[in-house]
Amino acid sequence: MSEEHSASSSRAVSGTLLDPTGAAIVNAQVSLLGPDDKALAQVTTDNSGSFRFDHLGTGNYILDFQAEGFRPARVNVNLTAKRQTPIRVTMQIAVLNESITVATGDSAPLVSIESSENQNANTIDRNALDRVPVFDQDYITTMSRFLDDNATGTNGVALVVNGIEANGPGVTPSAVQEVKINNNPYSARFSRPGRARLEIITKGGTPNYHGSLNFLFRDSVFDATNAFAIVKPHERRQYYEGSVTGPIGHSKHTSFLLALDEDLQDQQGVVDPTALAAAESLGFGAIPQTVANPTHHFFGSGRIFHDFANGDQFWLGYSYEHRSVENQNVGGTTLPSAGTDGHFLEHEINVSDLHQFSPHWLNQLRFLVGHYDNSVSSISGAPQLAVSGLFTAGGAQADSRRTEYHFDGTDFATYAKGRHQLSFGIDIPDISRRGLDDLTNRAGTYTFASSADFAAATPTTYLLQTGQGRVVFVEKVISGFIEDNIRLKPGFSLYLGMRYYWQNYFHDEPHNFAPRVGFAYAPTAGGKTVIRGGAGVFYDRSGPSPIGDLLHFNGVNLLRYIVDQPLVSYPINPLALAQVPTSVVTLDSHARIPYSIQYSIGVERQVTAKSTASAVYIGNRGMDSFRSIDANAPILVGGNYVPPNPAVGQDRQIQSEGYLKGNALELTFRGKPSKYFAGQVQYTLSRTDNNTSGITFFPANSYGAAADWGRSDNDRLHKFDLLASSQPTHYFTFGAALSLYAGKPVTITTGADNNHDGIINDRPPGVARNTMPGPGLINLDLNLSHDFALSKKKKESKVLAVTLNSFNVLNHPNYVTYVGTITSPLFGLPVAAQPPRRMQLDLQFKF
Repeated sequence: MSEEHSASSSRAVSGTLLDPTGAAIVNAQVSLLGPDDKALAQVTTDNSGSFRFDHLGTGNYILDFQAEGFRPARVNVNLTAKRQTPIRVTMQIAVLNESITVATGDSAPLVSIESSENQNANTIDRNALDRVPVFDQDYITTMSRFLDDNATGTNGVALVVNGIEANGPGVTPSAVQEVKINNNPYSARFSRPGRARLEIITKGGTPNYHGSLNFLFRDSVFDATNAFAIVKPHERRQYYEGSVTGPIGHSKHTSFLLALDEDLQDQQGVVDPTALAAAESLGFGAIPQTVANPTHHFFGSGRIFHDFANGDQFWLGYSYEHRSVENQNVGGTTLPSAGTDGHFLEHEINVSDLHQFSPHWLNQLRFLVGHYDNSVSSISGAPQLAVSGLFTAGGAQADSRRTEYHFDGTDFATYAKGRHQLSFGIDIPDISRRGLDDLTNRAGTYTFASSADFAAATPTTYLLQTGQGRVVFVEKVISGFIEDNIRLKPGFSLYLGMRYYWQNYFHDEPHNFAPRVGFAYAPTAGGKTVIRGGAGVFYDRSGPSPIGDLLHFNGVNLLRYIVDQPLVSYPINPLALAQVPTSVVTLDSHARIPYSIQYSIGVERQVTAKSTASAVYIGNRGMDSFRSIDANAPILVGGNYVPPNPAVGQDRQIQSEGYLKGNALELTFRGKPSKYFAGQVQYTLSRTDNNTSGITFFPANSYGAAADWGRSDNDRLHKFDLLASSQPTHYFTFGAALSLYAGKPVTITTGADNNHDGIINDRPPGVARNTMPGPGLINLDLNLSHDFALSKKKKESKVLAVTLNSFNVLNHPNYVTYVGTITSPLFGLPVAAQPPRRMQLDLQFKF
């Protein structure tokens, strides 16, 4: 054996071969080559796309991949004395029969002109997830640090699982194969831009039995004390999770995946001491500062996979989830009596079919159907008593229930020939039959501008709802798309796409076309620099809540009464209540579905053989953004506030008149420059301004909404994130996650309803929106892990991984926000903080 392939230690190379959608490529030919391209061994991928070469000496190798309908690919591998991490290779659909090299040698740059290979994406696979600190196995929250809150839509972050939008991942954490953010940011396949969507690829079935069993334990005896707790409360968490995959019987083509988890969490809500003292001084008696907030969660899913002889793949899955939470929302300025209990239940069926008509034609059908039931009940049925910026007592007045039968799906075809890779299809993000039961404020909510007003029994407003709280409706969101990846020249690619969007209830606007474009240019052949840019239009969606409001508050079903001064009193006088007309929710006749325009230009550069850096400018413009105004806001006439239409109370009119302007410079480093670092680092310098915070946002003055232009609620001028691991020796692996953020702004308010529109958001004269700097965030998480090999057989390896995690190692208080109410003794102060330093033990058995 040559010196390049030393036999001093026997090693193995293994991995998984996938197509651009994340599906396994079956029966592909994988060749192991020496440095001189001499063939040493050859295997074919199994029905999970997996391959393996055993009994190899240390040294340099080349893996060559060949599959019908795909461009050949090569990976350079350097085997050392350390254990080799399984590799993951994605093959592109054939275009001009060009060869690409993926990974590791100096002559094989990671930068690429493929539209899906932008280097400012954030991607983490199963192996990396196991090496970085992940609090409570919540990898979604761990990766969400790389999202942009200002790019998300009305419904929040778009979660895309195996190519379709979903409410949840559908599997437990150990059955997740990969998580991606900002991958191909202008893809027409998806409704939201890259920084507003989180893509998850789940594991498939395998021909051999493999699995992972996990146990997580945390106890407050090892933790620091919450920044606002006088006495450290006892908290504990036990988490059991696992997934198993393998063949069904003796079949080589049919396999299964079973994933289960159970989460027993005993947390505590911590009330701010000043809020507690103020409530007790105003006659609420002795109130505990900490309240138990237990959560019980169970999730289970099962999937069956079948690979057909012609290369087609089909799988069917079912999942069940249940969650119960007690004393939600207690803490900060919310007293224990104003908490709620919650119950959630969901059933879901997933179906996927991949059919290859020819080496050039590929069709994928994926859909899910599900049902869920989510209810919230107030701990106390008493009226809510809210003293602005100080405390919320009484009952939560938050009773509600939401049920849903939903369908999400996509069906698209991909055709590749010559210079083109064309995809087109139908995408249905949501067709749902929803039932909304609004039982909130049945006993009413009193709001007081200050503690003095509470002591004088002089509220600023009183809100009461009566009547029919249940509505049932069908929400429909339907889209179509077409996209083409064009390789114009060896060093230049062009992406063109178009997405169509339609939803009901918002005037059924039929002309929502969203063009997308992107390009990537390599100035020199075989060089290490790529210039990449693009732009796209992205339509928002209303979500179910605004539709429910329009149906509820139509003046007939659910009657809302807002009593303002001088009629309001505590307790309310029924005669005064009888004089108040009902409030309604209406849709502006000019309202349309909002959209955003995002554009970017940047440079990507190969730094080392296995790492890249990028600098990208990103512009974001939000057009026709949702907001609400009181179209019947009172007008000052002769010293009195009089509504234009005295027969109606508040007329909350939903409009699309908002605007957003954002600019950002994003610097990203990712890869493995040495054995001491593997991961990603990202710094963002940005500024985002707007005049609305969303569809439920009211301007301080409905007749002067322009005065609300200011920093976005989510604006952070500086944002730094690091997520990485290191294996300096074979004895342990070290992981780190660091977040350094500038604070979000805070709006200063009076705490009263000065303009008598029933909305407590009035600002002092001359004070603009979001002018108070909020608290920043400094958070460092670390972990240390070691793998204990329980088997010497490479093909049947069994490993016990022991990991010790420490979250918020620096024990920085990380205040949530500051109180912006000038009448509160807490003005300018924090009342709640992120958790203190916590320790966590993870045990993982992999086989």
